[in-house]
Amino acid sequence: MLRIRIANTYVHMTQFISHVHAEFRRARLTRRGSTQQAEHVPTGVHKTYDRMEIVQLPAAEKLDISLQSVLQSRTSYFGGSADGALTVGQWGTLLGLALGKKSESKRRNYPSGGALYPIETYIITRLGGDSFAALHYNPTKHALEKLWNLPDTFDIKQLVRNPEDLFFLSLVIFTSCWRRSSAKYGDFTYTPALLEAGHMSENVLLVTTALGLPSRPMAAFNDEKIIELLDLDPDYEQPVHTVVISTHDTR
Repeated sequence: MLRIRIANTYVHMTQFISHVHAEFRRARLTRRGSTQQAEHVPTGVHKTYDRMEIVQLPAAEKLDISLQSVLQSRTSYFGGSADGALTVGQWGTLLGLALGKKSESKRRNYPSGGALYPIETYIITRLGGDSFAALHYNPTKHALEKLWNLPDTFDIKQLVRNPEDLFFLSLVIFTSCWRRSSAKYGDFTYTPALLEAGHMSENVLLVTTALGLPSRPMAAFNDEKIIELLDLDPDYEQPVHTVVISTHDTR
């Protein structure tokens, strides 16, 4: 009887999820709430912090490793250490290959619905071994814009909800600027924005693996702490995904 009851629970839950998915898709595909014609919505836009210190990144290095090798060695399980930091060169290769712009184009190295690119990239890391800082990646300049240094008492693990089993030195944060694509897509915006963050995350995971840097996606981030730390207006921009990066594996 217990097995039947548990099995029925699984069936009902599966049916509930499929129903929610179907209703969500039907409602969002109408693009309810869009305010502009598609041709009037600017493409290739991203935030800039022009008054902040610029850390120019070197061009991405060519990686002499096969995709097969990267995929076979890719893992999201690793130990880590509080020592060390990624170099500016590593950041240049990682961000340039994973999230950079294509030459002479608004397009980037990942797909985006309507080329509207609602997802912004922030990084919390020690840059060059200094204390932790909050930075923003500018894909046009291929540079990090240094927003501000963080206090010596800052603990990067406060930005995730389950820090006890996690070791890392850098957190890549993807936020969605909803208004950037809602003018065209209305409330359908939510779906392509999350898909875009997923594409970006996978690029970061593949390049870090090629560089020998342990990394893993982290959905259990602390929304409130990140919003406060980056000084975001949550009515217009919210964190949607993160990736954690270490410098070496201590398994």
